[in-house]
Amino acid sequence: MSEHEHEQEPQKRTSEALWQRLAAGVFAAFIWGVGALPTWLAYAFADMMAVPWYLWWRCSDVRGRRSKGYWRNVAIAFRDGTPLGPVRPRRHLWRWSRHIAWLMVDFCRLRRIDAANLRRHCDITEFEPIATAYAEGKGLIFATGHVGVWDVGGYAAALLGLPINSVFRPSPLPALNRLIERLRTGSGQKVLARKNVMWTLKKVLADKHVVAIMSDGGGKHSSVVAPFLGTPARTVATPAVLHLLTGAPIVVVAILRTGRMRYRLHVFEVIRNASTGDRERDLVEITTRVNAGLSRGVALAPEQWFWQSRRFRHRPPGEVAGPDGLPPLAAAAKAAPSPAP
Repeated sequence: MSEHEHEQEPQKRTSEALWQRLAAGVFAAFIWGVGALPTWLAYAFADMMAVPWYLWWRCSDVRGRRSKGYWRNVAIAFRDGTPLGPVRPRRHLWRWSRHIAWLMVDFCRLRRIDAANLRRHCDITEFEPIATAYAEGKGLIFATGHVGVWDVGGYAAALLGLPINSVFRPSPLPALNRLIERLRTGSGQKVLARKNVMWTLKKVLADKHVVAIMSDGGGKHSSVVAPFLGTPARTVATPAVLHLLTGAPIVVVAILRTGRMRYRLHVFEVIRNASTGDRERDLVEITTRVNAGLSRGVALAPEQWFWQSRRFRHRPPGEVAGPDGLPPLAAAAKAAPSPAP
């Protein structure tokens, strides 16, 4: 943030509407209340909160005709030829609904985790490849996603001594945004709003620090198409771009839940020296490796992904849907002839 932006910030705060400050106050009280509850009671409360979410999706677009949402995504991801296979796990909808509610509790209780009790809450057996990659002195790129409990991941990384800067989508309400930032940065983690952030990320890596990027998304303007859960998808290529620009290794990671305030670090791949000189090809191949790692994370815990997302909404140009109306599998899309110009 520039000095000019720092000078303008107090003026922005004074112009905030009263209802925005009240909303932030209510949310702060909610966070404090959930954080103060015994662990079992906090997650039991979340179980109750999961019920309306479950009922909504149980009755909403069950044929998956929309371009996004739970039923559309499970139809795409659970079929022959995908990493998840054709069978949706038993009680998947309920377990996913509960996971979404539990994420709220995890976030509210972040500050209960500190350097002294981190290993009691989180199994970090797989941290060694991360430490090795960081010790190379080129900075480090974490490619993670909406798999598991990502807020715990960034929080824990700072407790382990990594100078981490996580990219996030800010809230439209400044007062609420400041509250969320204070909670996320309680362990020493820094957060960066994702808009126009590339220059800052390059500077962070030039300083030999760590950046963390949510890499399982992609919109209509994402130029790279790579398989995700077995289906071609427009994908955020920022980790690949940064790797090619800086040489910093990419570590594909996720923190998966194993119980109430119990988590496990998974390192799916470390990508080094992936530049061949063909930038467009490198972007696709690196992003494909990132997506493959995150897909393995979803396969380990199929309920711990954002199944309501618009992950497969924006399709590659010229794509022809299959007879079932679903996008073709990655192998079929690769084998299909390119559309005529």
